This record gives sequence, structure tokens and C-alpha cells, in this order.
Amino acid sequence: MSFFRTVSGRGWPWRVRTDRLGASAPIHNNLGDLGEDERMMRHRKWGVTALISAALGALLLGLLMPPAASAAERSRKVSGWFGYWTDSADMISIAKNSKRVLGEVNIFWWHYSGPVNPVCTTTLSCPSPSSTPWTSTLLSTAARGLRAQGVDVYATHTDLNSGLAGSLSTYLAKKKNRRAIATRLTDWAVRAGVSGVDLDWENFAFNDGSQSWATTRPRLTATIRILSAKLHAKGLKLSVTVPGGYSPFLSDGSPNPGGGYSVYDWAALAPLVDRLRLMTYDYSWNRPGPIGPHAWTRAVVRSAIEQVGKENRSKIYVGLHQYGKAWYSRDDADDFITVGECSDSWRPSGSDAISLSVAEARALAADYGVTPRFDRPSREWTFTYVKTESGRYTNSKGKRRTAECRVQKEVWFGAKETAAGRMQIVKRRHIGGVAVWQLAGLDTGFFGAVRPYVKASNAKSKSRR
Repeated sequence: MSFFRTVSGRGWPWRVRTDRLGASAPIHNNLGDLGEDERMMRHRKWGVTALISAALGALLLGLLMPPAASAAERSRKVSGWFGYWTDSADMISIAKNSKRVLGEVNIFWWHYSGPVNPVCTTTLSCPSPSSTPWTSTLLSTAARGLRAQGVDVYATHTDLNSGLAGSLSTYLAKKKNRRAIATRLTDWAVRAGVSGVDLDWENFAFNDGSQSWATTRPRLTATIRILSAKLHAKGLKLSVTVPGGYSPFLSDGSPNPGGGYSVYDWAALAPLVDRLRLMTYDYSWNRPGPIGPHAWTRAVVRSAIEQVGKENRSKIYVGLHQYGKAWYSRDDADDFITVGECSDSWRPSGSDAISLSVAEARALAADYGVTPRFDRPSREWTFTYVKTESGRYTNSKGKRRTAECRVQKEVWFGAKETAAGRMQIVKRRHIGGVAVWQLAGLDTGFFGAVRPYVKASNAKSKSRR
């Protein structure tokens, strides 16, 4: 299985990109592998202890203040995620530049680090010696700036580390642990001054193994039931992020539970949550193809509505990818497509399914002098290019040799047109909105593409008052 399917259902930015004519740019690795040397922290040193206390007090006071009055009128149809590696100033700037289109933000705030430390702040060591282990300067600054604009902020708690496969399910087997993690998440959400909690527990689907799902499902649902009650009692919201699934419907035409990942009981979860965010991307992951084809996404949403009921469809947020991937092209025999003389047994040494931001995908096409083609059925852009790469092959004597060959690569990426297509689904199916992965990599013109749908929705809501 590919890196992306093994670690999580998300794409960019977790790889090292090396296709820009030999250029190399570091991309974050497994989001669950949060060693201290990987974390981006900002430290401000104050010369006087009193200044530290005053600054911290002002920070907490600002966070606990209610959001700006404009929040009541702000649309919630456009939401998405920021990684913990995104600078707080960039998060605030993107929200401001949306001109009130962006309504909700999920920030990778906490993660599961094992049964001893089930809730850890991503930008701090764990356990943290900090007097405010539930947050950091970066996260608090971002939340305060976003909420001041009327944007709801959800603190996302992730379980993405494949090295901890099966651990969270085992932890949730005990009722006291289910209550403990729910209590910790609620308490820290209140202290952090966020609008709610978003659960992104993907190991269940991608790393624990399908044989565990029947056992994990009731544990997961029970945990979410406890967390829902605790958060709602504090006036906070609960979001649950789940895979869109590989097969929306069964052969008899009935909806496939959880889109095939039955560990997530959508029907049972819907009444408990405020948001059910579907990751309708990474449809193609180990071979070239659309990342989130439009027809498949429509089917996933239709299946979800049938599972949760029309009374809960406004809680559904459909995933919207703003990234791309570059694969090695394959022929019908699944061999790599090369140009010129090259052994049939040659295999490239580079990584497959390299993730790209939208800007990187467009720049890559320009670097190789090719023009991306818009694929209307999928609502995505695609192009191919040829580059010289080192690889290995087996000669006639059965010995392994190294050689350079010209190999074809294929790129697909979502852009503003993909966003418009998703908003059409939102409008036609009367669901809650879209959830973008990820907000720091938006296509130029993204907000302009979705704004007409947000305005139409706002006008319709006002007419009903």
C-alpha cells in the first residue's frame, strides 16, 4: 500500500518534491511522527517574569472572549484544515483574504501519542512542561486572530501515526479511558478557547486492518457519544472526519456502510455530531488518475445522505482537495512507460505518488513546457511530462545494474474548478458545505470560484427569516 494510504487519507504536503528540474523542496513527513526535532515552535523571551504573566493572562482573556459580532452572519459553508506547520500569520491572512467566505477552520492541534499520553499538543513536547499544555503561542495566536474575524476554530485531534496502529482502539476498549479522553479533550478545548473539537482518527481505516472494525466500531461510537455530551454541555461543537470510502453503494444498490470503511458508523454518529466531514479525495493513490473525481464524490454524498437521513444532511461536509500528485505512468501491463532505449525490467529509484501543491503542479508543467488539460468529467487538471531518472534493471545475466532512462510521469490536481464542482454538489444535495485539504495551498481564484454559491446560500437564508 502507498505511503498516503498507509499513513492517512490525506495528500500534500508530506513528501519531498524533486521534479522541478532537479530542485528539491522539503515536505512534512508522517504527521503522527511528532518528534521534537520535527516540530516548528516559536519562543518569545521576556526579561521580566511579570511581563510573562501579563502576556499570558491577556492571551487567555482574548481567547475566551466571544467571537466578533460578525460571526453570526458569516457563512459556514466553506471550511478546511490548516496543518500545525502553517504560520499563524498565514492562517489569519488567508481568512482575511477570503472576504468572509471562509467560515470554519480545523487546525491540527492535538494528536494521539499512545495510551500514556492520549492527547498531546502538536507543537509541544509530550508530556509538556508548559503551564498551558493544551496550546502553544502559534496555535493560540492563530485561534485568536481567526475568531476575531468571526471564523469558527476547531481543534483537530489526530491518530495518523502508523507506528501506533491498533493502539487507540485498544485504549478505547475500557470505559474509563473513553471518559478520560473525552474529558481531556473537552477541558482543553475550553481552555484553548476554540469553537469545538474535530476528530481525525484515520488509523482505524488505513492501518488497523479491516478485521478489527467490528470490534472498534462500538468503542468509537461510545467514545463519540460521551465526547458529544461533554462538549455540547459547554456550548462547544463536535466534528468527526472520516474517509469518503472506496465504494459508496453495494451491488444491490443499498448504501455501503461508511463507504466501505464500516468502522465508522455514519448513521449512529450523525445525531451526535455537528459536522461529518467526508474525505472525498485520494480516490487514485497508487496509480495515476483523478484524486477526487466528481461522479464518485456525488455518489459518496448521496450514500451518506441515505445513511444519516435527510434530517442530518446539513451536517455533511464534502471533502475538497487543493493539491495534486505526480505518478510514474504505467502501460496496460503495469510496466513503467519510458521514452527511448531502456530495459523492460528498469524501475525508477524515485518515489511514486509525489504530492504537490496547486502552485507546484502548475510550475512543474511550465518547467517542462507542457500545458495542463482540464478533464471535465473529474473536474480536475492533468498533464504528462518526461524526465530523466536513475533506476535499476536486471541484465541478461541476472545481475542488477543502474541506468538512467527517460520516464513519463502523469500529474493530476484539483483547483478552483474542482471547488466550483463541489459547491454545486453542496447546493443540489442541500448539505452543510465543503472541507478543504488544505487551506494553505489554495488555487489562485479559489474564493472567487466559491463565493457565488456562498452568497446565494446567504440570500436564501435571509429570505426565510
